[in-house]
Amino acid sequence: MTGTFARAAAALAAAATVTLAAAGTASAQESPPAGSPQQASATEKAAAEVRPAIVYLTSTYTAYVGDTDGLYFNQGQPITLTGTCTGFGVNPNGYIATAGHCVDTTTPEGIRRDFVTTVAQDLVSRDPSLPLNDVIEYGMANWSVEGQAKGSPVDVQYAAVIGSGTGSSTDGTSVPARLVDFRPNSQGDVALLKIESTDLPSVDVDKGTSAAIGTPVLSIGYPASADAVTDVTLEPSNKDGQVSTTRTIGSVPFYETSASLSPGMSGGPTVDLEGDVIGINSAYVQGDQAFNFIAPATGLTELMSRNGVQNQLGPNDTLYREALNDYYTGHYSDAIAAFDRLLLVDPDHAQAKQFKTEAAKAKERFGDAVTAAPADQPQSGDEILGMTPWVFWTVVGGGAAVIVGGIALLLVLRRRKGGAAQVVTPALPAPRPTDGYAAWTPGAQGPNLPQRPAAPVWGPQPMPARPAAPSTSGVDSEAQTRIVTPADIVAAQRPAPTVNGSSVPATAAEEGATTVVSVPTTSIECGTCGTTVAPGAVFCSTCGTRQA
Repeated sequence: MTGTFARAAAALAAAATVTLAAAGTASAQESPPAGSPQQASATEKAAAEVRPAIVYLTSTYTAYVGDTDGLYFNQGQPITLTGTCTGFGVNPNGYIATAGHCVDTTTPEGIRRDFVTTVAQDLVSRDPSLPLNDVIEYGMANWSVEGQAKGSPVDVQYAAVIGSGTGSSTDGTSVPARLVDFRPNSQGDVALLKIESTDLPSVDVDKGTSAAIGTPVLSIGYPASADAVTDVTLEPSNKDGQVSTTRTIGSVPFYETSASLSPGMSGGPTVDLEGDVIGINSAYVQGDQAFNFIAPATGLTELMSRNGVQNQLGPNDTLYREALNDYYTGHYSDAIAAFDRLLLVDPDHAQAKQFKTEAAKAKERFGDAVTAAPADQPQSGDEILGMTPWVFWTVVGGGAAVIVGGIALLLVLRRRKGGAAQVVTPALPAPRPTDGYAAWTPGAQGPNLPQRPAAPVWGPQPMPARPAAPSTSGVDSEAQTRIVTPADIVAAQRPAPTVNGSSVPATAAEEGATTVVSVPTTSIECGTCGTTVAPGAVFCSTCGTRQA
């Protein structure tokens, strides 16, 4: 008899197991269909999250460049330079972060060097025997670079293009920006600009102290070199890579990354795959191997703190991210509704328009995903195994019916023998462990120790190596190379020959180049104070009045 009960109990346990197993199979969700937004990579999602906050920055610099005799190049007229960089919103009240070297007009490592280089290139075009690097170093040591007022800093105007579209779109609103604060590259290479806004798209800046080696990253910005070979666009480039190591440049810490950078991307954010900014695009080294540097986000948080600026997202940023999350989890109807709410308050939000259209297409093709209970939350009786209520009660009812029927059968059999019924409760199988992804550990690789790279490039032009101070003699007897002297500079400033009153360039390379000042032969008197002014001087040395 004992064997009969054992066999019956085993049959009941098997029946209950089959019932529950079948229910679990029926309730299991299928994997996202191929090609659906749910298949998007973490890099794609991070790029989409950060994209609205990326800002295209332009700068216009105006300055007079003069030599040691008070003479000014370009016939005494100002020289104008323009540049582009990238920035990103960090506070909806109009605060934009960028690289310090993008706005530096005061230190020798800033825009002053670019003005000196421009004039040096013109002089070398007139006298190709002059070594360009030597002329640049001579100019940095001896020439003045100043604004409209004598001795004033370089005049500059900043502008930010916000609300830019996608693809080949060049839509966007250019608004003036002012400089709040900056640190040059030798002190951390970070800057803060301000525009008039109350809903500037912004991103989260990582509050951690450092990024771990191997952290996957995405560097975002507007490469100027791409505009030279493609149609003009306001869609930034996204370069993925990882943090290679932490290095110092002049004792200042920087992250070295494998994410490729190029001129114009300076000042853009480098983010992790959660979309948090871990650094600012700073410098790169040209060559066969990628050596790119970003300034850690800690420098930005310090700069913001000392200026009373808090990193935060605006209501529009929060709504956009919620809509984006619905889109990437397959809840397309919810995503469309959320994007619609965002477009009511921000009709020009380019990314909301784009993803609303994509969500509508995905809904038509794939349908909305079925919501399952979160794995990390307690589940009520009608949510067990992710089953809907009717499935759950069907399973419970079916299983109960099998068990109750089996118990009744046992009682009947027992009574037929005249003994007391012994209820045997079938043992349910132990729950299976939750499926998950095993941790993946990259294989260890041996170090690759290349030769020491060249100095990093901070601005749109490669920074030349600084040679030793030039000698006062005309020729270096050891190197047998031309050394720039003041006499060489004066000779290069001589006006070009004329034919019938028209200037004739000395060489073809001179055409279109910046014209340098000719040297008058007679002195004049200042009309304000009567002081005798040196030939060709633009300002009076006594009262500072600009001469006609």
